[in-house]
Amino acid sequence: MDMRTRERRGIIACIFAVVLTYLLLASFLGLDLFAHSPYDSYTLQALAWRSGRVSLPRDYSYLELAHYNGNVYVSFPPFPTLIMLPLTFLFGENTPSMLVNCLLFAISGILAYKICRKSGRSPETSALTGFFWVCGCNLLEVSLYGGVWNIAQGASFCLTMGCLRALQEEEKPLSRGRLFLGPVLIACAVGCRPFQAVYVPFVLMRLYREERRVCPSPGRAVLASIPCLIAPALIAAGYGLYNWARFGNILEFGHNYLIEYTDEGGVMLSFSHFLTNLKNVFRLPYIEEHRLMFYPAYGFAFYLCNSAYIISLAETIRRVVRKQTDGTDAVLLLSLFLHFNLMMLHSTMGGWQFGTRYLIDLIPALMYYVLRRKEKLYVQDLLLMGWGIAFNIYGAAVLHTLF
Repeated sequence: MDMRTRERRGIIACIFAVVLTYLLLASFLGLDLFAHSPYDSYTLQALAWRSGRVSLPRDYSYLELAHYNGNVYVSFPPFPTLIMLPLTFLFGENTPSMLVNCLLFAISGILAYKICRKSGRSPETSALTGFFWVCGCNLLEVSLYGGVWNIAQGASFCLTMGCLRALQEEEKPLSRGRLFLGPVLIACAVGCRPFQAVYVPFVLMRLYREERRVCPSPGRAVLASIPCLIAPALIAAGYGLYNWARFGNILEFGHNYLIEYTDEGGVMLSFSHFLTNLKNVFRLPYIEEHRLMFYPAYGFAFYLCNSAYIISLAETIRRVVRKQTDGTDAVLLLSLFLHFNLMMLHSTMGGWQFGTRYLIDLIPALMYYVLRRKEKLYVQDLLLMGWGIAFNIYGAAVLHTLF
């Protein structure tokens, strides 16, 4: 079989497996793919923008909204609103929130396949790894719904994957288009999940190294990188101005003005949450009435729900023992370490959920780190991948039927 045929069959197999798993699980749970979620704050924000407002016209008691100076605001970073905005012209307030998240999920699967192929894997291995990358973690459960939390994570995951693919190392120097696209995509991801900013050093390093391949001196490489940073800088400035217009603080997206913090005295990010969260995310599932059960709030056993963490740990040990680490590995590992610890500072760690949904934000960079130097898939990798896919299908079904 020629490579073109294998390539075509590989990507079709990956897309088919990802979409079929999603649709079968959604069907089992009785979900409507075209339904609008009442928890889709982004559509409300888009409609407010269309009417010339940055605040919402009224309060919604069941949503996480910020209350500040007598106004009500969406308390999430604004980028996903740009995704929902054009849909409001077609569907009004009943945008197909779940379909949006389904498409983001499918695109993430395609990008996972592309990254695998460009890292030297066969079409067959890439299809399997791409399937695992999105269905073998808590993104599967998160993507089943169109709430504000779900869309934020689905969009962030997809945009981060796009950034990694755009800046992925290749034998030939990357095109100018890809060097411009990568920083823009990570800037957009930060507008979904602000802690994705921890990967900016990796982006800057990749820009510099690519420019250094064609520039005769380090100084010229730095100067050549600057035009690629103008668009993401403008995007970041847009976030800051939007925050300033609402809260008088360029870094405030609104979470600190949720009622649970303003009226009840809580703190969203604090070192006081660290040890509690760390304990929770290591809790093991348990057997109850001959059934494997788990804690449905505040997280549990992140390494079982997202087995990419175990694969990455084993790969890190292998590289250290064989002295095969490099500067890119170091930057990625430091970014992942910082990201993990920042998540432990959050007061809720995602609240009601299957697994530890906040920690899926790390998985694009985590798997990219694994794939950029991992030589092949071993039997233990295949077992962990199979476990990850099966456990996430099981967990999503259990969470929404028994709890």
